[in-house]
Amino acid sequence: MSRRRIGFWYRLAAVIAKPPLVVLFKRDWRGMDHIPADGGFITAVNHNSYLDPLSYAHYQYNTGRVPRFLAKAGLFEGSFVGLMLRRTGQIPVYRETTNALDAFRAAVDAIERGECVAFYPEGTLTRDPAMWPMAGKTGAARVALLTKAPVIPVAQWGANLAMPPYARENKLRLFPGRP
Repeated sequence: MSRRRIGFWYRLAAVIAKPPLVVLFKRDWRGMDHIPADGGFITAVNHNSYLDPLSYAHYQYNTGRVPRFLAKAGLFEGSFVGLMLRRTGQIPVYRETTNALDAFRAAVDAIERGECVAFYPEGTLTRDPAMWPMAGKTGAARVALLTKAPVIPVAQWGANLAMPPYARENKLRLFPGRP
């Protein structure tokens, strides 16, 4: 699989994030051969922890095709995390505002440039107590229909064991290493 140009900011994010991810998580990755070597595509990923964007980005980074995540706009403000999201080309989603369509347009543009856009179809962390996905929104399907891009379903599990969503204490449980 040919590696595409990843860019300085994505590489910097990898230098910062990969060492703790390698130490703290056991990887049991499958299906990298389903990530297209060329052209734009969509991944539809389940969302069950605040940490799973890091674990999924780590997986996909290792394929040589970095994801452009759609993420709520508030994450892009101010902090170091916001700076990294902006510099790595992630896509802000302005929920229930007049700017909501901007994310759709940005996703279409990214796919037309040959990039991957990672959707969490539910638009939020799952609220199902058994961690099953909830009903999805239509964004990924609408972008796929417009761009004719392939959609790669991605199931991930494990980050939710290290940091359960909506837990009262919401503290990290990193040891022993989580799969």
